[in-house]
Amino acid sequence: MKRLLLLLTLSITLFSCENACDVQTDIDLLRTERTNLENEVNTKNNTILSLNTTIKTKNESLKEMDIYLDGDTPLYVLTLELSQSHFTLDIGEHMKDAMNAIEFDIPVDKSFYDGVDVGDEIIDDFRAGSFIMNGSFGDWEMEVTHKKITKN
Repeated sequence: MKRLLLLLTLSITLFSCENACDVQTDIDLLRTERTNLENEVNTKNNTILSLNTTIKTKNESLKEMDIYLDGDTPLYVLTLELSQSHFTLDIGEHMKDAMNAIEFDIPVDKSFYDGVDVGDEIIDDFRAGSFIMNGSFGDWEMEVTHKKITKN
């Protein structure tokens, strides 16, 4: 019985334990596989972003062609947000700036429409008069929030 127990212990020790080199090799292989999978995911995400951009462009072109086929001319409209921003730690000033922001639509020509994207900042000007007269650090910001093509 003792021999059987000893034989069983020896066989488990010899066949089930990996040495440190084998474990490190497995870890390195798993790290390499993880890196490869991360690269593959990044590549696929970039492909998806590219395809979404292409689809958006094709949809705009299709809408523009439909307007021309109806005998109308397209009107390129940007929705802009005009807001004020102050350089301050006062939360009340930041809340006031956010509440006083306004959005408005403005028709533009095709080249300007094609030259801007949603999220682009059109104006970011420092308010020098307020700084000189009141000591207020602030600026005007105008940002594109939406683009659309409609019938004229």
